[in-house]
Amino acid sequence: MPGSLPSQPGAASEKRELVCPCTSPPAWETCVFSITNGRIAFHLFCNETNLSASAGGERTESMRIAVLILLHKWTDQQKRLVEFLAREYEVFIHADKRSKLTIETDLPRVHVYSEYKNYWGHHSVNDAAVFLFRQAAKLGFDRYLLISGDDVPIKPLSEITRFFATNDLEFFEHHLMPRDHWPGNGGFDRVDFFYPKVLSRGPSHPLTVKFTILLDRLNRRLLIPAMRKVARRPRMPVEYWGGGLWLNLSAHCVDQMLAWLDRNPWYPRKFHGTRCADEIFFQTLIFNFVPDVEVRNDHLRYIDWHSGPEFPRVMRGSDLEKMRQSPALFARKFDHNVDPAVIDAVYAGLG
Repeated sequence: MPGSLPSQPGAASEKRELVCPCTSPPAWETCVFSITNGRIAFHLFCNETNLSASAGGERTESMRIAVLILLHKWTDQQKRLVEFLAREYEVFIHADKRSKLTIETDLPRVHVYSEYKNYWGHHSVNDAAVFLFRQAAKLGFDRYLLISGDDVPIKPLSEITRFFATNDLEFFEHHLMPRDHWPGNGGFDRVDFFYPKVLSRGPSHPLTVKFTILLDRLNRRLLIPAMRKVARRPRMPVEYWGGGLWLNLSAHCVDQMLAWLDRNPWYPRKFHGTRCADEIFFQTLIFNFVPDVEVRNDHLRYIDWHSGPEFPRVMRGSDLEKMRQSPALFARKFDHNVDPAVIDAVYAGLG
């Protein structure tokens, strides 16, 4: 729909009839749309039969979706993901500054940044995610989806758009802490003790990896037990919530979240020196400091934490039917070095 249509917050519903050039198949030539609070709902009609496409034909062309991607590598797999999403969505990429990625794209809907060096389990992941939310919010969207470069959509983009056009909830995984199956006092060890950045550097030279593993064992077996007896880092006087990082947030939630962070810069600093607290940062923030939101405990991702051999499992051809049967919108993780054929099969099914 042309971008010149004005948004009319609070205006009464208005109906018009026009020839819509974007409808498909071509037989659906005429549509009636209504504008209510800036959202345009389309109802297509067949000129030949005068039948309405009510169940599957309703479209919300004004639904604006931003996909935020945390990248630490740029291969044909990630390039394919970005190009596919950019057909209909604005894509905001944060490329790990440490990885020194060269991402060249002339797609107008793709925005690339590299502001932070990201380390596994480090608070820099929170910083990069918040940065992407801020950049996208400057343009204003109805829905913000945070994914990784190892994700692939398993539903057509039109179906994803339709889902969010009819669901105003916030969708992300959340569990009140302490969480039963999280080790380390139900996950509280992640925020109760100090973890030096050297423990979060991730894969590099084999000798560096071995040294990091040794330091991590010393930290867990000697320093943390000693700190249990002396003093923990003080917790915030709020309920702590945890879950996966992968978020699907409304504009209402994102706007309030960013405004609150602007007024409370102490909150991100509270997570400095923590470990894997990217799985606590947003859940705790939203449940305690973002009012008037309704959250569903569903991150809308197909993830297999049980089958192995990796945890989470890297998708293979044997997982294809389970992904197709899943109500999830995205699946992860994929690796073209493990099974490129399953990636091809998923995209082939999306049209």
